[in-house]
Amino acid sequence: MTTTSTTSEEPWVVEGEGFSSRIGGKLLVHCFVVMFLGFIGGFVWLIALADNVLHLFPIPSLDIEVPDTPEQKELLRNAHTGPIMNSTYVMVMVLLSKRLNFSMRQAKWFFYAAIVTLWGNTIGYSFAVYAPERGLQPVGDWQNLISYFTFYAAVVGAVITTGLCLKQAIGLAKAPA
Repeated sequence: MTTTSTTSEEPWVVEGEGFSSRIGGKLLVHCFVVMFLGFIGGFVWLIALADNVLHLFPIPSLDIEVPDTPEQKELLRNAHTGPIMNSTYVMVMVLLSKRLNFSMRQAKWFFYAAIVTLWGNTIGYSFAVYAPERGLQPVGDWQNLISYFTFYAAVVGAVITTGLCLKQAIGLAKAPA
């Protein structure tokens, strides 16, 4: 079994196995933390759908103020589903890294771009709930600007990760039988 690395203590890629256990594990930690934050977003969305009431039997009902305009409810849903979808995407790519056969350089690019994608989208979705422009343009208050620039970074990360995976998949598809 050969490893590809700049240092002997931490390989990025193990030939025939994809990401090394340590690098894949680090990326999966980010995935699970972001997924957990998506669950919290879903919990807040649930409270908004229940007209700002949290009722967990047998605890008495609690009135909790969360953003509850129709548009904010949609954005809360995004703060729930977006991080979960991004986490799932990166988890699948970690599992597929064995098939995609990344070089060390590609693995590094994928690793860092995936982290930017995960956190950029999570932060963007969270701040968009409070931004009148929803982070769609670089204008307005600080919440909107944070949302916009983190979404922008996430898009760049997603293009890099998807592009690397596509390049490797095309190479596999063109390989002789």
